[in-house]
Amino acid sequence: MTLPVISNPRPVVPATPLILLLVLLLVWTLPSGAASNSEEDEWFADEESTDAVNEGELRFLESAPDPDVLHAESRISITPASLRSGWVDLLQCYRNLDAVSKVELVFDYHEMRGLAVVAKRGVGKAEVSGQSVQLEDVSKQASLCIEAQVRNFYRQEDGGYVLRNGPWMRKFLDGYYPFRVSLTVNYPQELVHFVRISPQVQPGFRIESAPGVIAFDAWFEGQLRTGIHFLPGA
Repeated sequence: MTLPVISNPRPVVPATPLILLLVLLLVWTLPSGAASNSEEDEWFADEESTDAVNEGELRFLESAPDPDVLHAESRISITPASLRSGWVDLLQCYRNLDAVSKVELVFDYHEMRGLAVVAKRGVGKAEVSGQSVQLEDVSKQASLCIEAQVRNFYRQEDGGYVLRNGPWMRKFLDGYYPFRVSLTVNYPQELVHFVRISPQVQPGFRIESAPGVIAFDAWFEGQLRTGIHFLPGA
């Protein structure tokens, strides 16, 4: 049985040596004989409503898909210490998870510490093991929230900073399916200010900013990578 993959991995950073900042891989796994074909068929039937299967290219969705689509919602806090160390505080929630018997949520950050489950709903069991969370008895539209510290905030040659994330993706077999990603970043406005975000704002990818806060909300298919750039000074 082949099960869906939802991932938020491997931004490429122009640095030497190459540093893998962030990998978030949600792998659906089941023990041999534990699932029937009907479980896979039910999941795939729900996804077949997509007009055309996306093969990996990023495509923002101008109109929002099903409101019950998988939603990754994160909050990152950049502190004054982050400007020196690169470490940030992460709170991340996944909502509208698909119903499966077992799930392994793997965080393959290059540097990560303090991973803990802080909330869950519709999940029978959630257990942290290294840089992963093992889930059992996941019901439809279940949710899970974790917290950790990760190192994905980097000083640039021009004296600025960049926060890199992605690619986020929701993949099943060779296809990529609708995914919603929301990220809010809090930063010390007396020390740095927001200057730009990539990709550019467009239908399906909107941002909101205020002193000390930058946030985006994205509806897309394919693979999404983001870079949020800051410069020193208020």
